[in-house]
Amino acid sequence: MTTSQGLQDRFERNVVFEVRVALADGADPLAAVVSAVRDSGARVGRMELAGTDSPPLIYAIQVYAADDEQMDAAVEAVSAVEGVEVLHAVDLAMESHRGGACELRSRSPIRSNTDLRIVYTPGVARVCKAVQADPSKARDFTNVANKVAIATNGTAILGLGDIGPLAGLPVMEGKAAIFWEFAGVSAEPVLVDTYDADEFIFVMEKLAAGFGAIQIEDVKAPECFRITRELDRRLKIPVFHDDQHGTATIVLAGVYSALKKTGKRMSDLTVAISGAGAAGTAIADLLTAAGAGDIVLCDSAGTLHRGRTENMNPEKQALAERTNADNISGSLADAMAGRGLFIGVSQPNLVSQDMVRSMAPDPLVFALANPVSEITPAQAYQAGASVAADGRMMNNALAYPGIFRGALDAAAECITMEMMMAAADALALAVPEGELMPEMMDPQTHRAVADAVRTAAGHTSK
Repeated sequence: MTTSQGLQDRFERNVVFEVRVALADGADPLAAVVSAVRDSGARVGRMELAGTDSPPLIYAIQVYAADDEQMDAAVEAVSAVEGVEVLHAVDLAMESHRGGACELRSRSPIRSNTDLRIVYTPGVARVCKAVQADPSKARDFTNVANKVAIATNGTAILGLGDIGPLAGLPVMEGKAAIFWEFAGVSAEPVLVDTYDADEFIFVMEKLAAGFGAIQIEDVKAPECFRITRELDRRLKIPVFHDDQHGTATIVLAGVYSALKKTGKRMSDLTVAISGAGAAGTAIADLLTAAGAGDIVLCDSAGTLHRGRTENMNPEKQALAERTNADNISGSLADAMAGRGLFIGVSQPNLVSQDMVRSMAPDPLVFALANPVSEITPAQAYQAGASVAADGRMMNNALAYPGIFRGALDAAAECITMEMMMAAADALALAVPEGELMPEMMDPQTHRAVADAVRTAAGHTSK
């Protein structure tokens, strides 16, 4: 991959700046600039000539760093190179969100009074009356059939935790941009400023008439389970919690792909999952539906088993009842022993190489905690894994744009297990030779998911 994401994955450095430098007349210190960046611990990405009209020459250089301190060190090192002046260093993440990552635009140009009267009053009254007489016409004459609400209360924003809905808005806008770029779906962030699950449900139920689907985003467990289930029950449009269902779909796609590479069978696969929150619960349920063998989940208090009282809630109690067939107790190490698949959606550095060695021969290791995984793929391979992946390799944005595109096109009332399994299978079929997951920047990846979900939606009902 030559995308920015590909370079971030290769360098394992997520802070990206554009450093613009001017080279003194007659000087050619670019090699020294690259060396200075590398000596600081950062890495150079794309580099291009940005100004040639008159001396000095100006170059725009993408620099990748592990954190702000390393980026500061890289800029300082470049500034110290003789014949180089640093003109500016711009944080590309901040810059991409300047003014917001998305916006609502008119699809009908208004260049005359006639245009205005057609788009708005008096012409729009004809459309209103048509929808009033037959509400199904809203799918044809409004944007509702292509519109998704991205609803959050900001209680579980990425790896940042409970930062509130306003601070979480850049994430929602970023997801809206992804929806449009990858699937042509118009998505609108909806900030629900409450900790109360019932109030969240009430607000979204009243707003739902203006949307064709709802994506619940970055709402903490266990409230997310009740919110998603209750809205799904009350509404006749798809309700999808990305931290649950998007993550589960991506994990299942990775499992399908790994099984093809190794010749293993789903029914023979026993699973240990680290993390019993939103993602871990949904992964367990989807893998079970797909035919996986026994699944044991762990949280900070150890394995979920029947009879456990520490750190439990009704969601975990129910999960313990439908998993862990042998009702084993103990630690994550106990859960992993002898199992063929490990999935981590929990905390950094929880898994040792000895824990991987204790698994079944040639295990699959998906350590997906972000930004630091439970064990690195390199460490997992050294310990005997046949396939290993981290969170950078398995991104939810591979799944949810196509899932919503397919569900909206099918006028589906819900998103089912069958639709998620179809999406996972489509992703696994799109994997290039030698890779575990397909290329996110390939439009065909998202079209394949949408087509599979649309077909699956025709065979299911709410």
